[in-house]
Amino acid sequence: MTVSRHPSPELLARYAAGSLPPAAALVVESHLSLCDTCAAAHREALALAGVLLERQSPSELDASLFERTLARLDEKRPAPTPAQARRPPRDLGIRLPAPIAERATSGWRWMGPGMAFARLDVPEDPKTNLVLLKIGAGKRMPTHGHSGEELTLVLQGAFEDEHGRCAAGDLAEEDDDTHHTPVVTGEETCICLASIEGRLRPHGLIGRLVSPLIGL
Repeated sequence: MTVSRHPSPELLARYAAGSLPPAAALVVESHLSLCDTCAAAHREALALAGVLLERQSPSELDASLFERTLARLDEKRPAPTPAQARRPPRDLGIRLPAPIAERATSGWRWMGPGMAFARLDVPEDPKTNLVLLKIGAGKRMPTHGHSGEELTLVLQGAFEDEHGRCAAGDLAEEDDDTHHTPVVTGEETCICLASIEGRLRPHGLIGRLVSPLIGL
């Protein structure tokens, strides 16, 4: 797989620092599983962070910290909810990257002629949509903007928009300052993994009518 669009250095740094929302982190992690170049860059970032951490001077701890920690061990906490608790994993007919392969999903749902989407459960990040998008060859998605950050990783096929071409393995970054009109190129169905923070902002009438129906 030849990858031409990689995460920005800023995005990789946020991922390495653990500051990305869980859904967005899954998109970046899925890209790393497909891109040796970015996986190597991530390992280097972690190694550098380790060196910097080792050079930091130790900080003095509060004398009561140990006792407070022991007290918290006795607190009753709700058991974590597994990703598969609400819906079982489904066979979507495609090979998914390892980071999302065991995630529970809604299965494919209609979102327009020749278009479908599937939600992936991310209970640890209820404010962000993590979805798979399946768009038929030659199909054009409605022009839209975003109310937050959107990361899109192409798993199969390719699309073009105002910012260039994205093929399998490529990752596109959008935010609330951008808008685009993705068009699937070639004869292969395009399948993407996308984390969508907030809601899409469709520009046309059809997009505004469909968006509430699919909850994106």
